[in-house]
Amino acid sequence: MPPRRPPSLLALRAFEAAARRLSFTDAARELHVSQAAISRHVRALEKDVGRELFRRLHRAVELTAPGKQFAAELAAGFLRIHRAVEAVRGVTTRRLRLTVEPGFASRWLVPRLGSFSAAHPEMELEIETSDELRIVGRDADVAIRYLSIGAPRPRTRIRRLFSIDGIPVVAGVRPRPPKLQHDAAVLGYRLLHDDDGRVWRSWFASAGQDGFERAKHLYFTDYSLAIAAALQGHGVALAATAFVEQELKSGRLVRIGNTRAFYGEYVLLETRDRSTAAGRAAFVRWLDGEISRMTPTGAAAHV
Repeated sequence: MPPRRPPSLLALRAFEAAARRLSFTDAARELHVSQAAISRHVRALEKDVGRELFRRLHRAVELTAPGKQFAAELAAGFLRIHRAVEAVRGVTTRRLRLTVEPGFASRWLVPRLGSFSAAHPEMELEIETSDELRIVGRDADVAIRYLSIGAPRPRTRIRRLFSIDGIPVVAGVRPRPPKLQHDAAVLGYRLLHDDDGRVWRSWFASAGQDGFERAKHLYFTDYSLAIAAALQGHGVALAATAFVEQELKSGRLVRIGNTRAFYGEYVLLETRDRSTAAGRAAFVRWLDGEISRMTPTGAAAHV
């Protein structure tokens, strides 16, 4: 029996872009084709491999388990192709050292890194996650840090990325109960924390609600764990909208009430070392592009 022909390269590229961005629209924009073309390529690929690669949800898509594995393999394969081409062209690999706040890294940066690698295959990123501010120039070339309202500002020059607000979210329920439209509904759930309770207290003050002290609480040392607990139905988390866009679109998380509490911002610091200037400029340009594509509820006042 003759071997089957491999899938179309166009179909593979369309799927990889859609999987990386979890959006047919964004994939179409990246590849300069129509959304219908992306959808057609993906369906043809699913038919070819005999597996469903995406779950089509209301105004969103999610990768199936086979889709996630396939996307990861394709991303690595395309990156190897890009590097092979650049090696033939004589382009040397450049390394950029990043130190990034853990929540930003896991919930915002890492899901988007595929597009940076595709656009800059000549660059290798070395990413450290830490809440501590490293010495920029010695320990890292670029630092991305969270600054809470009122926190001391670094003495060095900083670049503001976007501000962070918090909204209460719980695991999705269909249909959404009418009671979730009211702020007071948070008291029907255990409060999930990734700090000492300061952020939730701020939200209660903004909402004009009492009841923080009598509520049940569950504390974590990591923001992503609090979100994971909310997704599993263990309580209500105060989520940064910039970090849960996909879960809100898909309905895996739903918002409670109308109050949002603004409590900080993300900033970028970078060394002035000339040897990494080109790499830093490329990374910052890419970062600006990704921030500009965020939905209005995903960030506030990017400058």
